[in-house]
Amino acid sequence: MKNKFSNYSQVIVLFIGTLIGLYVILKSSISSFTHDESFSYLNYPQDSFMDIISFNDWFMNNHILNSLFMKYSEILFGNSEIALRLPNILLLFVYMIYSYRIFEKKSAILRITSFVILCTSLCLIDLFGLARGYGLSYGFMIMSFFHLLSYIKNSSKIHLYLFHFSALCAILSHFTLLTFYFSSLVIVVLIRFLQTRSNTTINFHLFNSNRQHILPLLINVIILYEPVRRAIKYGQLDVGGRNGFYADSMSSFLSSIFYEISLPLLANISLKILITLLVLIPLSIILWKWYKSEYAYFKNQIAIVTTTLLLTLIPMIIILNHLILGSDYPVGRFLVFLIPLFWIHICFLVDTSSRSYKVYSLFSLVLIGLINMTAFVAKSNFSSYYEWKYDAQTKTMIQDLIVHKQVNSANSDTLKVGVDWLFEPTANYYRKINKLDWLSPFERKGISGKDHMIYTFKDSITQWKSMGYELVNEYEISNTVLLSKKKSSAQQIYPL
Repeated sequence: MKNKFSNYSQVIVLFIGTLIGLYVILKSSISSFTHDESFSYLNYPQDSFMDIISFNDWFMNNHILNSLFMKYSEILFGNSEIALRLPNILLLFVYMIYSYRIFEKKSAILRITSFVILCTSLCLIDLFGLARGYGLSYGFMIMSFFHLLSYIKNSSKIHLYLFHFSALCAILSHFTLLTFYFSSLVIVVLIRFLQTRSNTTINFHLFNSNRQHILPLLINVIILYEPVRRAIKYGQLDVGGRNGFYADSMSSFLSSIFYEISLPLLANISLKILITLLVLIPLSIILWKWYKSEYAYFKNQIAIVTTTLLLTLIPMIIILNHLILGSDYPVGRFLVFLIPLFWIHICFLVDTSSRSYKVYSLFSLVLIGLINMTAFVAKSNFSSYYEWKYDAQTKTMIQDLIVHKQVNSANSDTLKVGVDWLFEPTANYYRKINKLDWLSPFERKGISGKDHMIYTFKDSITQWKSMGYELVNEYEISNTVLLSKKKSSAQQIYPL
């Protein structure tokens, strides 16, 4: 019966993974391109390989690996939304495969539950549907984490090289993953030291015990040196707040987990304390085992030791980075990479809990999985992305302008549409891929009273109506409007 359920668990995971993959593919195909995607496409893919990989255009919007993938994806498949987003979609499947592989030797119920929790965090999964570096970095990070654990367990060279390679790709996708890589390297050295202490016939030498890492680490340093140097020099790591780790990063972490749910102050504080305890308690156990010289623990409980140290070292590095380099505390999408690491930690905590508590902890984990899945289904949509909701209908607006031009085909004048700066990259992306030469390039400097038409937020409609504009169309999801300048009846612009 147990083996039968185990076989069914693989089918269940495959079914859930397929549904999630189809959701991301469909949404990537039909949803509007966003500000950051469009800005990247218009500015970076045309650069040479060396200019991109060396971060020659040192702006934080330039996610190196994403820019490279956009460059070659356009060559192979064109410049449609789905073509440019394809690399991230492929990494979603890498993410799901490794999310399963991390727990594939555990019980069937833990395999299913961990997969559901890791793959139904909407703010994370949605980022795999964008042509940005975030989804790429999460996929490569989970891959790197799996091979890190595997290497620590059996010292296989293939796992060693795949750990370093995937960590490199994660960093080139987004620089915030430097914290993950550095923490992982410290953990490898520390666990190797503690493991050798349990074997009196083996002596630990910092160099000799870790010499296998020298070549892949050297390669990664050579590749990363120039882009990281430029990112630090030009302040491209400032991506958040400056009030403190708990005030900025931890608050943002909770907002990402609860996705668009505003938590009361007491709940916010309580959850911060709970999350801290879920890391500090296993950390205190690790320190106690080290103090008592119970080194066998570090061979038998590698997974929980690794996740605990990761969730300890990464915040420490973030805080030190702020104190030493003056970098911001990461928030929003810049911190989402911690969500899968946190849930992996929780799943391993449940797996290592004592038999008397295991039923209750496993029940709690299943409940979290059901809540996550329910929230995913309830809040998922095919039109907008959390931090770019304002761009949800820019594509529709451009289509409306095309209809307008067809209705007014007799008018050969170039149409000038003023937009707020937020809409400029996406509007120009659609102008370029649709080859709308009759439409003047959209300008980032803002709207002027000389524009033939205006696309702006709904809350400014009164201002523009007083300046001689009238409503043409209203877009509810993005809370925007399209306005046209009033003309005499002989020159009237036909409404859409």
